[in-house]
Amino acid sequence: MEQKMEEKIIIAKLEDKIKRCIIKNKIENTEFLNLYQKKIIQQKLNELKFKNYIFNGGFEEAENQILVLYPEKLSKEIVERHIHKVIKALQIDLPNEVYGKYQHKDYLSTVMKIGLERERIGDIIVYQDKAYIIVLNENAEYIKNSLQEFIKFKKAKIEITDVNQIKSKSPELKEIEIHISSNRLDCIVAEIARVSRSKAEQLIKDEKVSINCKFECKNTKQISKKDILIIRGSGKYIISEIYGNNKTKKIIVKLHKYI
Repeated sequence: MEQKMEEKIIIAKLEDKIKRCIIKNKIENTEFLNLYQKKIIQQKLNELKFKNYIFNGGFEEAENQILVLYPEKLSKEIVERHIHKVIKALQIDLPNEVYGKYQHKDYLSTVMKIGLERERIGDIIVYQDKAYIIVLNENAEYIKNSLQEFIKFKKAKIEITDVNQIKSKSPELKEIEIHISSNRLDCIVAEIARVSRSKAEQLIKDEKVSINCKFECKNTKQISKKDILIIRGSGKYIISEIYGNNKTKKIIVKLHKYI
C-alpha cells in the first residue's frame, strides 16, 4: 500500500510538470531520480505518449538522472546543449595528505549532513585526488559553501564547474560468487552479509535492503539477473548470472560489488 502511494505521488508530480511545460511553453525538470523512480516515470511517459523529454545525469554513465521536459518549439539537441544551466558539478580537489582516503560514502554522508534531500544530489565520481558531485544548479553555491565548513574539506579546493568539463569513469566492480539453496531475497542477503537467515529477515523488515532502488519487504522475493541489490552496511551489488549446479543442487549467483 505504501509503495503504491509513492508511485501515485511520483506520477502526480510528473503530470503537474507536463501541464506546466505545455501551458507555460517552457522547460521543466525534476530532481534527481533513482532507477525505481525513473522506471515509474518512463512507463507513464510511454502511456501518455509524451515524447519531448530527456533523462540526464551530467555524464553518460550516470545512474541518478533528472527528467527534463521541453515544449514543442525546442529540439532535443538544443535542450542537451543547455543542460549545464540545470545541472552543475562540484569539483573537490584534495590536498596531498588525504589522497585516497575518502570513498564515495564519505562524500555522500558529508553532503547529507548539510540537510538537503537525497534527490537534490546526483552521482558522485571519486578519484584518489579529487571527486565530482553532480548537483542541481540552484543548489550548487549553497552546497559548495557548506562543504567548505567541514574539517575534512578545509584544505580542499572546491569549485563549481560545467558537467561537460568533468572527468567521468565507469564504476569499479569486484566479482563475487555465492552458492545458495534458493534465489529468495533472504537467502542471498544472508550469504552476502554473512549473517543468519533470521538476521537477514530482520534487515529486510527494517527496510535496509533494496532492489533496483525500491525497498523490498518480502523475504521470498525472487532475485533476477541484472537486479541491483543494496544492503545497508554491506554494499551495492548487481546480479550478473544465476544458474544451477547439478552436482550440489545449489544455485550459483555471480555478482559484481561496487567498490
